[in-house]
Amino acid sequence: MDTISDDLLAVLNFSPDAMFVVDPSGNMVDVNAAAAELFGYAPRELIGKPVEVLVPDRLQPFHQHGHDAFLTRPSRQQWPSGTRVRALTKAGREIPVEVTLGPLGKGDNVNVIASVRDVSARVAREDQLRAIIEETERRLRTSELDFHRTNDHFKLFLKHAPAAIALLDRQMRYLIVSDRWMRDFGRGNRDCHGLNHYDLFPDVPELWREEHRRCLVGETVVSDEDCFARRDGQSEWVRRELHPWRGSDGRVGGMLMFVELITARKNAELALMKSNLELEQRVAERTAELERLKNDATRANTQKSWFVAAASHDLRQPLQASLAYLSVLSRRTERDDLEELCAKARQPLKAMSDILDVLLDIADLESGNVQPQMCDFQLGDLLLRVIANAQNLAEDKGLRLSCVPTDLTVHSDPRLLERVLSNFVTNAIRYTDKGLIGVYCETVGDKVCISVTDTGIGIPPEALSVIFEDHIQLGNPERDRRKGLGLGLSIAKRIADALGHRISVQSELGSGSSFSIELPQSGAAAERIEAEEIAAPAPSSERPVVLLIDDDPDVAEAMQMLLQSYQFETYMAHSRDAALAMLESGLNPGLVLCDYRMPGANGIDVIRQVRQALGAEVPAVIMTGDMGLTECPDNLPKCAVLHKPMDVEDLFSIIGKLAA
Repeated sequence: MDTISDDLLAVLNFSPDAMFVVDPSGNMVDVNAAAAELFGYAPRELIGKPVEVLVPDRLQPFHQHGHDAFLTRPSRQQWPSGTRVRALTKAGREIPVEVTLGPLGKGDNVNVIASVRDVSARVAREDQLRAIIEETERRLRTSELDFHRTNDHFKLFLKHAPAAIALLDRQMRYLIVSDRWMRDFGRGNRDCHGLNHYDLFPDVPELWREEHRRCLVGETVVSDEDCFARRDGQSEWVRRELHPWRGSDGRVGGMLMFVELITARKNAELALMKSNLELEQRVAERTAELERLKNDATRANTQKSWFVAAASHDLRQPLQASLAYLSVLSRRTERDDLEELCAKARQPLKAMSDILDVLLDIADLESGNVQPQMCDFQLGDLLLRVIANAQNLAEDKGLRLSCVPTDLTVHSDPRLLERVLSNFVTNAIRYTDKGLIGVYCETVGDKVCISVTDTGIGIPPEALSVIFEDHIQLGNPERDRRKGLGLGLSIAKRIADALGHRISVQSELGSGSSFSIELPQSGAAAERIEAEEIAAPAPSSERPVVLLIDDDPDVAEAMQMLLQSYQFETYMAHSRDAALAMLESGLNPGLVLCDYRMPGANGIDVIRQVRQALGAEVPAVIMTGDMGLTECPDNLPKCAVLHKPMDVEDLFSIIGKLAA
């Protein structure tokens, strides 16, 4: 494995010790936060580098030999056993460390997981202890008096030593005890002079008593780690050194005892060992999980598309009500400031609708629901429409937006191609503060290349490879939503892939960028793709009675108020049964506006039943937040689909066409 997963790295970060994952070639794959802090590097400075950067030059051969030996027989081990290891920080400072190695993985793909602990404080204490012991032995050897007559200066020297030290006679009675000894072993300010060691510590195991006897006959005893159980059931870990001291006659007069409590450190090591075992288990579990996720990817993608569509429908309902209420408010007010406020209020609602459209576009493209409708058409009208739609946005920033006229014909889906070019133009406006944005066409063999060129900030070379990925935005670290979502270019790339067209980008930082799409040229007679004209509401005398059917009370009330503000006589029903009851009471509408998702039935079925009750094909509009419904069935004439949230102009354009 090249890297470990984020959740496994999170496990490493719980460790207080520096943790490294090293591949068989000796390169660091991952490091935890403690490692970066200990050695003074940022994690990215270590990942991919050989672990030798942390080893002093003189120890490089020794380190390589140890690494090779570990790979020959990988197992958990202290490394190197019984030897102090020195490590090198980024600042060039050498520090003593304790290293524990363990295998991560199985078979031929075994990485090394290394735990590195800074033992500078322990080494300093040990060196200090050595100095104390040597000084004590020197003084005792050179003393012309017996110990009980040793000068007070020497007694103070031992008493205030920064370590847990006790000087005892041959009967294990205390002669001098350091203050640190009293604190570490909970003796407070009690005077221990003359007391027997075994009286104060009756829990001392027999093994230790035997070591005391060996020391009193002249043997130095050192134990790096020992565990014993107190009478209260608690376990303690200690490190001990016993040194005999001799009087001026050369005979052993007692012992110098050093004891260090290492329970906290030992518990941390045991916890780390447990974490290492858990880590190996999680590697195996994660591998199995990734395999399962891979198998479930298709199903998950389908479920995501369904969820996005469902969530979009539910969110479009309140948006529709809000926009309708704002339209009513705008018509009722006669104050310019309130009309301006209504216009500003529409902007975030429109932005939310755009976000929903983007999410649905991505879901549709990823699920394969978008099927291009390819045809031959004249390119000039489409380009002029793209320019017209973006002209106000460019003028607001003081930019000049232009297009070179063309009579070329191409083979593509005009609706999807327009979306790509609109994204290019909008993106160019967003990242251009002054100058020109131009749309140009040229033939390259049997292809037509359409380019959108700007004089904006440009793109750094390292960003060119990711500019078409999701949520990539340059110059917008604060994620200002007014500057977009960072999805426009990624959607353009998805659409181009669906169309089979190649898109590319060229840019120079600080000078501008040029986004291009290349598509087939067509020599066939092409149809003209023209913009639809918006129809105004029908004259007052011809306005039909409207039956509005929507189960959402807010949407229904807002739409009723909107229609009434345009002098449409409107009747509201919240269900199919309520609508049919109104028809039985004599209501004879000239137009039906019906929500698509109705309790117990969909809008298409409701319209069929309404027409059956009236005995006439009354014009109808299906209002829906479900973007999967794009048109009515062929056997349902004089019926149109309008997606929520609806623009007022779109609504009356549809009504005008149906009433014609």
